[in-house]
Amino acid sequence: MPAQTTTSDLLTGEAVLDRLSEATDKKLVKWMHEGDTTAFEELFRRYETRLISYAARYIGSIDLAKDVCQEGFLKLISKPPLVLICDSVGPWLFRVTRNLAIDKRRRRKFEIQGEDHELPEARAEGNPLSSLTAKDDRHMIREMVDELPKDIRDVVELRIDGRVPFKDIAVILDIPQGTALWRMHRAVQLLRQRWKTYEANV
Repeated sequence: MPAQTTTSDLLTGEAVLDRLSEATDKKLVKWMHEGDTTAFEELFRRYETRLISYAARYIGSIDLAKDVCQEGFLKLISKPPLVLICDSVGPWLFRVTRNLAIDKRRRRKFEIQGEDHELPEARAEGNPLSSLTAKDDRHMIREMVDELPKDIRDVVELRIDGRVPFKDIAVILDIPQGTALWRMHRAVQLLRQRWKTYEANV
């Protein structure tokens, strides 16, 4: 089967940027769902600043608001909305961001009070691979990470081992921040697939 051609394969340079900037959110979500990372990067560019400001109103911290924003975009990659209001992904993103911000604020309250044991899921916060590593063989996970393609592995190692923010990962690797988020999402997908194969053979 021939490799799938994305919307941006046919255009280069300024032509790609012009087409993306003129596209509706609905088209960008469709292209993103088909695997076009540039479409996701355009959505990230359109909404990042507003979402961070919105989340900060609930949390009172720009740094935590940035984390919330990144979590929201990761949700957009993994499970984009099926229906958009007026062809805009904005309402969905703001709703997801609000829910994530409120949840993070609730978790912080319990952590400050020393009652985070009542919220066991909070301990995994900030680690996209926590669902894999919480109870599983960490040594095997490390081997699986080492087998990832280098561009994806670089993001995983910086984020998980170094706890480097996605914004800094983008600078270190000289890639757009949206690409860093995309590669993190892809890493989680690949690791989950490989873990299922590993469990089936144990």
